[in-house]
Amino acid sequence: MAHSLFRTLAVISAATAALAQLPANVTDQETIDLSDGRTVRYKEPKLCETTDGVKSYAGYLDIAEDKHVFFWFFESRNDPSTDPTTLWLNGGPGADSMGGLFDEIGPCSLNENLETELRTTSWNSLSNLFILSQPIGIGFSYADTLETPFPIDPTNPEELVPARLANADYRAVNSTELAGEDMWHAVRTLYEALPEMAPDVKSKTLHMGAQSYGGHWGPHFFNRFRKETEALGEDAPFEIGSLMVVNGLVDAMLQWPSFPQFSAHNTHGVHPDPMVTMAMEFSLVMKDVGCLAKLEQCEAIWDGGLSLTAGNTCNDASVACRNGVEFPFQAYTDTHNYDVRAVGAGKEGEGEPLPPAIYAPWLNTAEVQQALGVELNYTYTSSNAAGEVLAAFAPTGDFARSYRKDLEELLEAGVRVSLWHGDADWVCNWFGGEVLSLGTNYTNAEKFASAGYESLMVDGKHYGDTREYGNFAFTRVFDAGHAMPFYQPEAAYAMFERVITGKDLASGEHDIKDDYATSGPANSTYSQVAEKRKRSLNSAKFRI
Repeated sequence: MAHSLFRTLAVISAATAALAQLPANVTDQETIDLSDGRTVRYKEPKLCETTDGVKSYAGYLDIAEDKHVFFWFFESRNDPSTDPTTLWLNGGPGADSMGGLFDEIGPCSLNENLETELRTTSWNSLSNLFILSQPIGIGFSYADTLETPFPIDPTNPEELVPARLANADYRAVNSTELAGEDMWHAVRTLYEALPEMAPDVKSKTLHMGAQSYGGHWGPHFFNRFRKETEALGEDAPFEIGSLMVVNGLVDAMLQWPSFPQFSAHNTHGVHPDPMVTMAMEFSLVMKDVGCLAKLEQCEAIWDGGLSLTAGNTCNDASVACRNGVEFPFQAYTDTHNYDVRAVGAGKEGEGEPLPPAIYAPWLNTAEVQQALGVELNYTYTSSNAAGEVLAAFAPTGDFARSYRKDLEELLEAGVRVSLWHGDADWVCNWFGGEVLSLGTNYTNAEKFASAGYESLMVDGKHYGDTREYGNFAFTRVFDAGHAMPFYQPEAAYAMFERVITGKDLASGEHDIKDDYATSGPANSTYSQVAEKRKRSLNSAKFRI
């Protein structure tokens, strides 16, 4: 593993060493003019997706004079004319969706030599697929640009080279609601351009996958899309399909109380001293100043983040919960917040591997920039844009806000919604995901809660446990961290296929109907610790 890391770092350094000048101007983009001054600028990159006959398009959705949203659209490897389209978004806020593309569900990954390799479990094997970099200012998306010396080479942060970076007034989009407005305009702009840009794409059905802070993005954005398309009727540019939320934070009030429980009872056997868990529990329930009390104060005063008082109250709740309930576990177990098995995170050779996130140097090469039609350097943080987005969202209290109502409205409207949780994730752990699923208040809530867990089976292997009733499902995926599809790509691929084809999640053998229900135990009880103990005992018996 150490050899692989050092080789990759050497390749990264070599790839970025030549970047001593600004990215070249793009002159050969196609442009589509739409109404209201909107335009789409694009190229066919012929990168990443190299399957014969499969096209891709990348460029910008210019939804306003100062809002230029980067997109990358991949046609389906199967049949782009009849297959649906899926939008994937990472979270953050401020995490670029390039991460999901390269490390999880996109057509290619990058090896240690920064060479692309086709991913057989890419979601565009079954669907047209696209990613957006958002909010504005993240990744290649920009309001305007900034030319400044910047440490492009991550292996040499002291070396500054000329750079042209994405820039934005990050305070202009500082809440999920405002980000959702931009995403509605971006997605409708893409769909309006498809007949000219990608004439082979005919289906109007849109599915959506969202991860992490996508627990905010997914429910709110998709519900916004639903309302907008319903209002437009036959003039709607697309139709609503299904929503998949991967290790998402949807409702802090329901999910954050799970931290002490997961600390004490997670099935991976990673536990701090009991006194740490007790302190977390105390921080959760303290009168007036505890996590739950602060969240209740936020809920009572929330006005959409419009007033400074509401924003400060909800931000106080977020700070109280994260400092008192979330962070102590990481501090006292020396684990990664995205995977409790990654003990000694950042220490070479220790713990489970994390997604490599080595795509930034590749995206920074002149060849790739020209192919994608971008005139910007890619820094992932875009001059610390991710930090700027976090700083902008915090005062509005967006972290502590619940988007469960959007989830409930989608379910009531008949939209299929599934919550997927890798069971080694800490920051959006499956204990909280299960509580969220059982606390979602909609017509069939009691019937959903009464459904038992069935084994998630793929090619004869038990990958997890699923509770499902009608159009709602919760799945615990074994041995997966925060970026679940990275750890269990075969399971994620099968789950995706089952969702978009209307099959049950557990087996893929049953058509989903309004009264479909899983059957089995009320709890998911599989324990990695118990399984290891059993294997150890069996091994000892064999040696005897």
